[in-house]
Amino acid sequence: MTSKGKHQKHPKLIRSDIGSYHRCEWAIYGTNCDGISKLFGQISAQLKQYSFLYVDADHSEESKDTRSYIGKKQFSTNKVQSWNEFDDRLNTIQSDACFVNGNHYSASKQIVIIDPKKEESLKRRLDQLTNISLIIVDNSEDEVYDFMKVKMTDSTIILKSSDMAGLSEHLANQIKNSKPVLKAIILAGGKSQRMGFDKSQIEYHNGLTQEKHLNKILNKRNINTYISKRYDYVPKDKSEKIINDKLVDMGPFGAIVSAMMTDPNSAWLVIACDLPFLDEALVDKLIGARNTSKFATTYRGKDNPFPEPLITIYEPRSYQRFLSFLSLGFACPRKVLINSDIEEIVLNDMDAITNANTPEEMELAKSKLRNG
Repeated sequence: MTSKGKHQKHPKLIRSDIGSYHRCEWAIYGTNCDGISKLFGQISAQLKQYSFLYVDADHSEESKDTRSYIGKKQFSTNKVQSWNEFDDRLNTIQSDACFVNGNHYSASKQIVIIDPKKEESLKRRLDQLTNISLIIVDNSEDEVYDFMKVKMTDSTIILKSSDMAGLSEHLANQIKNSKPVLKAIILAGGKSQRMGFDKSQIEYHNGLTQEKHLNKILNKRNINTYISKRYDYVPKDKSEKIINDKLVDMGPFGAIVSAMMTDPNSAWLVIACDLPFLDEALVDKLIGARNTSKFATTYRGKDNPFPEPLITIYEPRSYQRFLSFLSLGFACPRKVLINSDIEEIVLNDMDAITNANTPEEMELAKSKLRNG
């Protein structure tokens, strides 16, 4: 309680931009449950490159236990678990999009099938039709009900049920357009104990500190870039774009999570400040290979069995993954990558992702850079 007897506010956190289930979701209305399920099956068959979640009610008799399948393992319990709207959102992390049976649940965007047998049922659901993305007719636009027309917007399209190619193209474009914005964070808040002084201030390239050199590369690509610093760092220049550690003394793991907390809706390109050989081509290759259907896109040296977590693009879905590992007592970004579904680029040039952590390694890197 404060001195005035009022409750203190909750900490200010940026929330993920998620609808009822997913950032890219549609509830399907206008026909029976079998028809909705059939349409979802057709969409899945057409868009096999994406992973979808389908939300429906349980139409079978109530079971005495609950079962879930993850890979080849089946998990069963004799206790019915409680469930709420937050679980709905947490359950969609591995999907590219979500489709919902509108006869039972709603979503932020809607697909409406024109089925004369369900006209009255659709009328009763008008208040749920807030953002109609697509209307599916059998033969003609004239089939659209008058009460539906007032719910349509300039972005609503009408397609024939026989035009599965058009339907698939529309949905694929919607998924592509929901691709998270890419931001970047340069990790420059470490203690540099082995180096003996701040690694981010070493000048490897044209008199620029490594921090400024990396910032220049990223800004050149119009990527909104921040510098990661310790929780107690106070910038001398107010124009500096800084993200202070929100998790204290947790190294790169804490810095990455701090960036995700600052903007959980963006993907984050994470680059360590101790990579003297990292150049524009390496950054471009990583961005070009970005796979938004994975948790992350990263590099691995050909002679290294493990990925490099500090030259990696982390998608928004990896935020929850990081926090889950933290809850299990692990604060290692490499361990998160090793045990997650990631896009991996194998590099033949090991120098490109070689760190310089000691004065000797720094001098060797400078020598190699001078001599080409």
